[in-house]
Amino acid sequence: MAKIKKLNTSNKSDKQEKPLSNKEFWAMLQDMMKEMNESPEDDEEEEFDEDEENNGFDDEDYLLGLTLPKQKFIGKSKREFHIRIKLNDAPVNIWRELVVPSNITLELLAFVILDAMGWKHEHLYQFIGKNNTNYINSKEMKEQANSFMGFMSRVHYQNSEKTSLEMVLQPKGDRMKFEYDYGDSWTHDLWVKRARDYAPDEEPVIKLLKAHGACPPEDCGGVWGYAELLELNKKKRKSADDKERLEWYDIPKDFDPEACDLEWLQEDVEALWYEIKEEM
Repeated sequence: MAKIKKLNTSNKSDKQEKPLSNKEFWAMLQDMMKEMNESPEDDEEEEFDEDEENNGFDDEDYLLGLTLPKQKFIGKSKREFHIRIKLNDAPVNIWRELVVPSNITLELLAFVILDAMGWKHEHLYQFIGKNNTNYINSKEMKEQANSFMGFMSRVHYQNSEKTSLEMVLQPKGDRMKFEYDYGDSWTHDLWVKRARDYAPDEEPVIKLLKAHGACPPEDCGGVWGYAELLELNKKKRKSADDKERLEWYDIPKDFDPEACDLEWLQEDVEALWYEIKEEM
């Protein structure tokens, strides 16, 4: 039967403590093990999670496009822009044409472009305008302000949530760039083909009109990595590694990079427009 003795035995007159029963001993041992497993790191992690829940902002959801920006339009919609966006330096022609309200914020426009192109919204993005001006969201603005590289950079940053499309781009001649995934650097050209005024009582829409070319797979090494995959797929004799690589990037043997499922992309853009209207 287990016994617990006092640490201080200098006083011989002290009485010996009552022995613990086996049941009491094992209960005490379990409590000690439980206290040992509750490390300070666990406490800090729980406190951090609580803080994240309290601030009402989920970084991962925002990056994945699950949380639309609060500022969607600036002012009243008066004109419609027919825009074209083209993936630069791609091994095949990849472009989309859409109509959007001219007062759409660049941040919301980024969501539209990603859905229209077929990107999965897994990486950061920015608009690149004239005079070394880049347009990024408020979260990235804070990170740039607090970073040494941001302080030393000659690039001038503006908030994409407070800048509308018509504030930086006008029809006939103006162009800007849209970059998705700073690692693979998928760079697109964006311009306005034409504009028109809305008729009285006409409801603005966001709609994908035309599309050409399949969206490249994410994280394949940019346009050059994508070109390499297409060349690999043309090979008549492929090694096991070749087949595994193509399978990893979901490129079947009969893959046509010039084709795209327009109806599927239109449904994605339509669903996004419905979500936007629900939040307005």
